[in-house]
Formats: sequence, structure tokens, C-alpha cells
Amino acid sequence: MKKDSQPIFSYKRTLHERNQKRKRMVSQILRAKFKKEFKTCRIPVGDKFFTIDLISEDDEIAVKIINPSRMPCKKINSGKFQQILSAIIVLQSIHSKRKLLIFTNKKMYEEFSRSITSMPKPIRDVAFGIIMSWIPLPDEFDDYEYSEPATTFRDNQNSFSQRRNQQ
Repeated sequence: MKKDSQPIFSYKRTLHERNQKRKRMVSQILRAKFKKEFKTCRIPVGDKFFTIDLISEDDEIAVKIINPSRMPCKKINSGKFQQILSAIIVLQSIHSKRKLLIFTNKKMYEEFSRSITSMPKPIRDVAFGIIMSWIPLPDEFDDYEYSEPATTFRDNQNSFSQRRNQQ
């Protein structure tokens, strides 16, 4: 029996490839910004293992990358919102000095920043101490590759704590 050459769910393979490409781009930008190498690793949290998208070679900077949803929409759906909260909780459990939650889509970044401040205090407090940022990446990759690392990095470290103190 001959095996099919195309996977049944090819969009999952394509999505995985796109996310890997985004991770490489973000890694290049962070390397240029912080002058450190970054790698992916799995770390124990309690009795479970979680994947950290990028962690610096000295373990001082841990990064979770939030990529756009497959389906474009004006608001973040509840599943994606829960996925982002889960990423924040994993970052909170790491002993790195700097914890970054990096969005690769500006609208998603802005929507999440607005949404988290309107959440009840226990949910809002989960994000305290996490630096939320966005790195603009092209939506379509095709054959696009960075020939040299981009240096665009928008850091929103103070805005969340300022909003939190005003409430």
C-alpha cells in the first residue's frame, strides 16, 4: 500500500512551519537587541514539562511568542485568550530575571493589553511582572527571509504597571 504524499491536515504543517519561521525572526531581533543567543528549551514546572519558545544562553531572559490566530478576527477569541494566559503562567513559574511575552501581531497585542486591564483582579494580577511587547513581522512569508536582523522591538514594560497602579 502506497502512503499518501500529502498530509490530510496540511494546514497544520504549514502553520507549524510559519510559527518556526516567526520564532527564528524573533530570535534574530532579540539577539540584536540584547547581544545574547537564544534557544528553545523544555523546562520542568512542578511535575510537568513546558516549552519555552526562547530563552537566553544565560537563562536571564525567557520568552513566549504569541502568533496570530489562523482565522483573522477583530477580537481575540476566548481560546486564544486562555492560551495567552497559560503562556503568562508558565513565564511566571520560571526563575528568569526578565520575562517577555512577545506578540507578532500588533492588533492582537493591543487587544490583549486592553482586555487584560479590564479583567477581574486575580486574572489581571497574573500578568504583573511580565513585559508585554510586539515585534512587527510580515504576515505572509512566502520566500521572505531577513538578510540581516531587524532591530524593531517595541517594549511596553511600564504601561501595564502604570495602568495597574491607577486602578
